[in-house]
Amino acid sequence: MGVGATMQSLAEILSSDSGSLVLGIAALVAMAAPVVDRYFIRRRRLTFRVLYNSKIGLSPIDLHDGENGSAQADPQLERTARLLSRMSVVVIRIHNTGGFDIAPGDFEIPLSFTFGSRIVWDARVSDATDDGLRQHVREGLEFFTRESQPVESAKLSRVRALLPRRLAGVPAPDAPEWHGVRLARLSLKRKEKFKLVVVLRESGGDGEISKEIDHHARLAAGRIKDDRKQRRFGWPVVTTAVGVLLTGALLATLLVSWSRPADSAQCATGKLSVEGSSAFVPIIDRIAAEYHGQCDGAAITTRATGSVTGVRALAPVDASGKDELAVLSDGRSGEAGPGLEAKAVAVVVYSLVVNRAAGVDKLTTQQVKDIFSGRVRNWDQLRPGPSVPIGIVGRGQESGTRKTFEQKVLGGAEDRLTSDSCRKPERDPAAATTRCERGTTAEVLTEVGAVPGAIGYADVPAAKTAAARDQQVTIVQLDGHYPDVTTVDAGYRFWTVEYLYTKGVPSNGSVLKRFLDYLASPTARAELQDAGYTPCVAKDGLLDPLCTRPDI
Repeated sequence: MGVGATMQSLAEILSSDSGSLVLGIAALVAMAAPVVDRYFIRRRRLTFRVLYNSKIGLSPIDLHDGENGSAQADPQLERTARLLSRMSVVVIRIHNTGGFDIAPGDFEIPLSFTFGSRIVWDARVSDATDDGLRQHVREGLEFFTRESQPVESAKLSRVRALLPRRLAGVPAPDAPEWHGVRLARLSLKRKEKFKLVVVLRESGGDGEISKEIDHHARLAAGRIKDDRKQRRFGWPVVTTAVGVLLTGALLATLLVSWSRPADSAQCATGKLSVEGSSAFVPIIDRIAAEYHGQCDGAAITTRATGSVTGVRALAPVDASGKDELAVLSDGRSGEAGPGLEAKAVAVVVYSLVVNRAAGVDKLTTQQVKDIFSGRVRNWDQLRPGPSVPIGIVGRGQESGTRKTFEQKVLGGAEDRLTSDSCRKPERDPAAATTRCERGTTAEVLTEVGAVPGAIGYADVPAAKTAAARDQQVTIVQLDGHYPDVTTVDAGYRFWTVEYLYTKGVPSNGSVLKRFLDYLASPTARAELQDAGYTPCVAKDGLLDPLCTRPDI
């Protein structure tokens, strides 16, 4: 029997009463298996992921002048470089991904990490869901020696007490060598997470620095998983059987679908240009590409022109071109006349960002006002430490992000432009502040990362991407609130709703009308959520409460 005949027979069986029963049983097993596993067998789930595991420091060889081999570096600098050349940093994200809280008593064996031949010099907890969690994890940190050595453990304070001697190269023969970190008495609520940052030094004097990391733990009625590793299923026989049944069902479904015309109810033929907010255009571009993949007769282009410029361009459009242009605006636009219609698309949360040389990760609204007004010009006025002049990187008048920043944070307009380079006030050498402007969110983040002491603002997804790419930017808490949609109700103020403006109501059957409908689809909502935005249209078709607030 040929492949075609086999597939045809399978389709006939599945279309029969007995075939439908088999398919129903297979679907029931497939849906029930993960539910049983998650809520009855292994209810608690803890995942970790090694985000960074690399050497730090400078090789002593790099300290010599390449043009004069005999030139010697400063002995103290060379000694420090030799010390740091054997050091490395490990960053591990730990996340409660299950449906239940995890308490200390749920651990049969506490979660711990060892690092091969590397010795622990210091550790810290960062990016915790809140300060209470950060303090809780810090208090439970324990450092322990190898099993081959006399068993000994210590708290963070004792480990840090040895750090100055180690950095100075002073021998400490009585000091233990900590080779592991244990998270004792760890408790995590649902969805809570944090990052564990560990500073290490290779115990040997030569050779490559080890990158070995091992974990050890056991969670009662749950599982602990390295989410970089491929998932292993606990019930191979059941899942194989379900896989075979679902594969057969899929083949039969495909055969049936090939004999039917494609569903093009959401598709339209024509062109559409989406312009406006530089913060939101990138995600709309991705959604438009997904739409085009389903509807190849629709040509959708995007262009970042700024919220204000975009709305101004839409206002004079006549009836013949009204379905060919839509505009994104960060918040409701004051430029929108009575002929423009606004559709709420997503909640956009913004963040203050600073260059890492500033040495701050928290600011108050008043401090931000003082910085942008020129009353505070150096970071040493806000925190102890070295002098680092402040440089401001803002957006132009066309920016909706700037408008939101002025309304929600400054309570007034930004100061005048004094710089083109963002390095010095060449437009007005006598100016109190160095303030430049850039046309897009990406350009702002690039300048903030390049200029020591710079401060700017950007939407949170773009800021997180820049930080992950090591662009030397730090995301700043404002008034004690981390920039996230979950902190809006607690008082975080730097956020708005993204609107898509059209000239009147789009015509039925136009690309614009179909694309607006597509923005409320599960596919588009998933794209928005993956990018870090909260869709205004929820699964039930209703608007998210944040998108209906009267102050937006």
